[in-house]
Amino acid sequence: MKIICILTACTLFLIQTVYVHADQILPTHVPPAESDSAFQRSCTEIIEDKDKKKFDEDWENDLFFEEEIEPVPDPIEPFNRAMFQINDKLYYYLIKPVSKVFSFVVPRDLRVALGRAMNNSKTPISFTNCLLQGRLKDGGTEIARLVINTTLGLGGLFDPARNWWDIEAKKADFGQTLGYYGINHGFYMVLPLFGPSSARDGIGTFAGYYTLPQNYFMNFQHKLIIFSADMVNYVSINPEEYDNLKRDAFDPYIFFRDAYIQHRAELIKKRR
Repeated sequence: MKIICILTACTLFLIQTVYVHADQILPTHVPPAESDSAFQRSCTEIIEDKDKKKFDEDWENDLFFEEEIEPVPDPIEPFNRAMFQINDKLYYYLIKPVSKVFSFVVPRDLRVALGRAMNNSKTPISFTNCLLQGRLKDGGTEIARLVINTTLGLGGLFDPARNWWDIEAKKADFGQTLGYYGINHGFYMVLPLFGPSSARDGIGTFAGYYTLPQNYFMNFQHKLIIFSADMVNYVSINPEEYDNLKRDAFDPYIFFRDAYIQHRAELIKKRR
């Protein structure tokens, strides 16, 4: 039975590969899910209905800002395209069916609250990188949000820091920090387990893992279950997000690659 549970957890963990816009492609906001997704990487953040208009405006500005972006080398494009297709198939044949069942069983309000709690637990990543970028005030804001939402917000299920005191999240990640100090992307890549990334941001994702205190007292099985549940939860709340982004793209691979590079460039540009 234990082996079956582990295999199930590993299978669920794969679904986070197809959420190729968490924290990396789409603009990051206060959860109700930046994933830094896996990326995610490393981030996934849930957008509340009342933030939908602002989200759409930020997405449009980040994706189509006027300054020309220097292209990032893509020397392993055949491999990247293969990984993109694998992620895409996993999305349609695994993540969507699972998320539909999850949304049927769990009420939406509870799913939104769970998304907030997951994002609250990732605050150490933003706090650390705000400090590394010299954003001391933003770092203080992140700590204040963590304390308020963990206590008054019942572990992050609610967001009194924002709702009562208008304290907005100040997102940051290690890939952004490296870019802030002038380190280029290197080359573009699509990771089998984490989606779109680059040599620089891949290192940043790895570094972010060690920033989270919970990773030091949870075993591997528990981490897989939590990360996978977080991804299912996100898609259950935003069921058409990936489809809407992909629908009008002539070449989805190129679209997501360019969107990722442009958004990451804009995040760094705002902080310089």
